[in-house]
Amino acid sequence: MRGFREIVVAAALAVLAACSQPASEEPQAQTVWPGVPEEQAAQIRAAGKVIDPASFAIFAPLVPPPPYADVTMTTDIAYGTDPLQRLDLYTFNAAAAGERRPVLIYVHGGGFTGGSKQGEYYPQSATAWAARNGMVGVNIDYRLAPANPWPAARDDLAAAIQWVRANIAQHGGDPDRIFLWGHSAGASVVADYVQHTDRQGPEVAGVKGALLLSPAYARAMGDSPHPYYGTDADLQTTGPVLARLGASTIPLMLGWAEYDPDLFHDFARDAEQTLCAAGSRLNCPTMLYLKDHNHMTEGASIGSADQSLSGPFLQWMQRL
Repeated sequence: MRGFREIVVAAALAVLAACSQPASEEPQAQTVWPGVPEEQAAQIRAAGKVIDPASFAIFAPLVPPPPYADVTMTTDIAYGTDPLQRLDLYTFNAAAAGERRPVLIYVHGGGFTGGSKQGEYYPQSATAWAARNGMVGVNIDYRLAPANPWPAARDDLAAAIQWVRANIAQHGGDPDRIFLWGHSAGASVVADYVQHTDRQGPEVAGVKGALLLSPAYARAMGDSPHPYYGTDADLQTTGPVLARLGASTIPLMLGWAEYDPDLFHDFARDAEQTLCAAGSRLNCPTMLYLKDHNHMTEGASIGSADQSLSGPFLQWMQRL
C-alpha cells in the first residue's frame, strides 16, 4: 500500500512502522505488539518449515473455540446455488444498535482443493476476532478444484462480496467498508479478485483493503498442471501476478511467516522488490513478516495473546 513501506516483526515483537511519508509529514509513531509466547515459539521452531495441519494444535490452548458467549454465529447462508457457496456471519452481541461496522470477509486455504470455513477453532477465531474488534465477520466457503477450476473461486468471492453489499446493513455492517483476508490458497483467491480488475463488477466499490497472508504463487510453473489454474502460467506465476497487483488500487497488506516454505518467502521478496522500489508508483503492499510463526500458526494465532498479526492488521485497517 502507498503511504506505508514495511512492517518488521523482530524477536517476539511486531513493530508497525510507517514510511514513504510526504516530506511535510511527521512519520507515524511505532507500535510494539506482543509476539509469540516462548512455549509456542519453541514448538514452531522445532517443527521447521512445514505445512502441517498438526501445527494448529500449538495455538489451540490459547484461542477459545466456538460457540462464543459474546459473539453470535449465523451459519450456512447461501450466496449462490452451489452447496459450497455458503457463508457464516459473526456479530458482536454488545454492539451498539444502529451502528455501521466495517466488514471482514475471510477466505480459507486448503490448496484450492480442500479446507473449510469451520474447524476446531480456526478460522472461526478470525471472524470472531473481527466481531470483537468493531467489525462484522464473514467467513466463506467456495467451490473447490479440480471440479471447479479457475475462475470459480475468484467468482465466488465476488458473489460473496455482492451478497455483503446487498445484505450486511441489516446485520450492522457497512457495505461501503469491506476488507478481505485470505490465507494460503485463500490469499491467492483474494489476490485473484484484486488483480483481475477486468472481472470486477460494481461490488468492488465497497472493498477498502485486502490482507494476503502467504499467497501461493511460484516463480515458475510446476511439472504437472495446477489443480486450479491448470497450465496457464499467466494466472499462477509471480511475474504476471505482481504486475497486475501493482496496477490495482485496492490497498494491500502482504504477510508471511518465518517458517513458511521458501515459495512464500520468494513471493514476498519479489513483491517488495518489484512493487516497493524507491520512486515506484505501483501498489506497494504493507509488508508483515511474522517471526516465530509457520504457515499454519500465522493465522491461527488470531485472537490469542500473540498480537504480531492481529495488532498491525487492525491498525492498518483503521487507517484506511
